[in-house]
Amino acid sequence: MIDNETDHDLVIASFHAAPLTASNSLRRNQIHAAHAELMSMGGGLMSLMVGDFNYPFFTKNLTAQMKDAGYDLTLSDRRTYTRYKVFKGHFDFATSQGLNIESVETLPRGASDHLPILISAEYGQDAPAADAESPAA
Repeated sequence: MIDNETDHDLVIASFHAAPLTASNSLRRNQIHAAHAELMSMGGGLMSLMVGDFNYPFFTKNLTAQMKDAGYDLTLSDRRTYTRYKVFKGHFDFATSQGLNIESVETLPRGASDHLPILISAEYGQDAPAADAESPAA
């Protein structure tokens, strides 16, 4: 997409990982595959992927892996899933590249079993504008 106010190109994606019955390894592979697809759509562009990562445990390891892959991982300010005593935590969050995430706010419950989140972000210093040469055609 192109931000009409600032003329920045941006790739935005919604993500939904395998359920908790799957392994964290499978979910990490899904996240990496989704990031690869984002790169194929707009390599070198800022990107934001938001959704249900189903990854409430061991997020420090995931954060480190995302950092190694060039992405920032940002958790919400509060838990996004609290339906069952065993399964509560930050299931929904964001990965980004080239953006400064100011906040990930957990909103009141809607129709979903997850609480929705609202991402507030600014463009990073090195954010390319839409008129800059871009590998996406």
